[in-house]
Amino acid sequence: ATDLVHNCDLWITDPPYADAVNYHEIAEFFIAWLRKNPPKPFDDWIWDSRRALAIKGSGDDFRIGMVRAYKTMAEHMPDNGMQCVMFTHQDTGVWSDMVGIFWAAGLQVVGAWYIATETSTELKKGGYVQGTVILMLRKRPAGENFGFKQRLLPAVRAEVKNQIETMMHLNDEVKGKMGEPVFNDSDLQMAGYAAALKVLTSYTHIGGEDVTAFALRPRTKGEVTVVDEIVQQAAEAANSLLVPEGLSADTWQKLNGIQRFYLRMMDIETTGAGKLDNYQNFAKAFRVEDYTRVMGSMAANKAQLKRIPEFASRDLTEATEIGSTWLGQLIIGLQQLLAEAEPQSVISHLQEELPDFMEIRTVLIDMLKFIENKAPEQATRDVAEVLGARLRNMRVLGN
Repeated sequence: ATDLVHNCDLWITDPPYADAVNYHEIAEFFIAWLRKNPPKPFDDWIWDSRRALAIKGSGDDFRIGMVRAYKTMAEHMPDNGMQCVMFTHQDTGVWSDMVGIFWAAGLQVVGAWYIATETSTELKKGGYVQGTVILMLRKRPAGENFGFKQRLLPAVRAEVKNQIETMMHLNDEVKGKMGEPVFNDSDLQMAGYAAALKVLTSYTHIGGEDVTAFALRPRTKGEVTVVDEIVQQAAEAANSLLVPEGLSADTWQKLNGIQRFYLRMMDIETTGAGKLDNYQNFAKAFRVEDYTRVMGSMAANKAQLKRIPEFASRDLTEATEIGSTWLGQLIIGLQQLLAEAEPQSVISHLQEELPDFMEIRTVLIDMLKFIENKAPEQATRDVAEVLGARLRNMRVLGN
């Protein structure tokens, strides 16, 4: 792409990135298969992967190579030309880099659609991404457009909200006709990243710094830039809108990050999810400090949460992230019931540990109903049903 001589009204690209598939390698399988007798009109093609020319890696050299390629394509299209970029990734940092690449290339995202491109099979159920983000880009208009974090965040949240609501409406329509939705939570989260790109790439300066200079500056390991923060906020905004089926929106809004993470992943596990990177991505989105404390398995393709009976006492102390939460106290209560404690003593314990017990009783009931429906082990479902019923039947004063 850096050696173009012809102009085009529309450039269509499907770039590799970070740990994505190396197209120059996978293409060689098909080349070896087809080159001896290629069908028309492909018989005039040069059947070579051009491996030596591929932009490889994920560091600064890779970003600069990507910028050169997209900048060259932008220079070889008219002012009303467009670029179509197909992109799929679940990592916040990768999406931040894409913002920088488009900035430095002088491009602006003007449209973003999430297209379902994968068929749902037993092998692809759970946290696997089911689609691709289609980004439409134009040359960024001449002139200055300054943006600051405080003004950008509301605009990003509004764009994310619009994107997610559109996709959820489509999900409801498809579910009504086909019996199951077309997009899963990972898809919807990724759409949030795309919405952030649409807002951010319209600016020429962020926080007083020229975006091109910012994009080409080498990244320091561990550095968190303002763009990283805004893209992270986009992920959080998307997740705040994605209420797990079985929980009320009011309950979801009252929960902190670790509680959202545990309940979200409990819901996702019912679909057969087991990819560790899915847990890692949602932990980042919910800003969980140490998600490993609530994990029962960290195997790459067989990851899972700790089951409620598996939590040890040390996992649920006030010093732990989950131990000091409403959910942590419910886990303790459910374990007590599993050990055949009296329901009344469990309720008394909850009242002692939760000063705002009566105010949050409906939240506790909602979470218990969710656990009753989602927990993988029947014994936990049974005690969640018992405790939830007891809480629902309590009088305002007394038990």
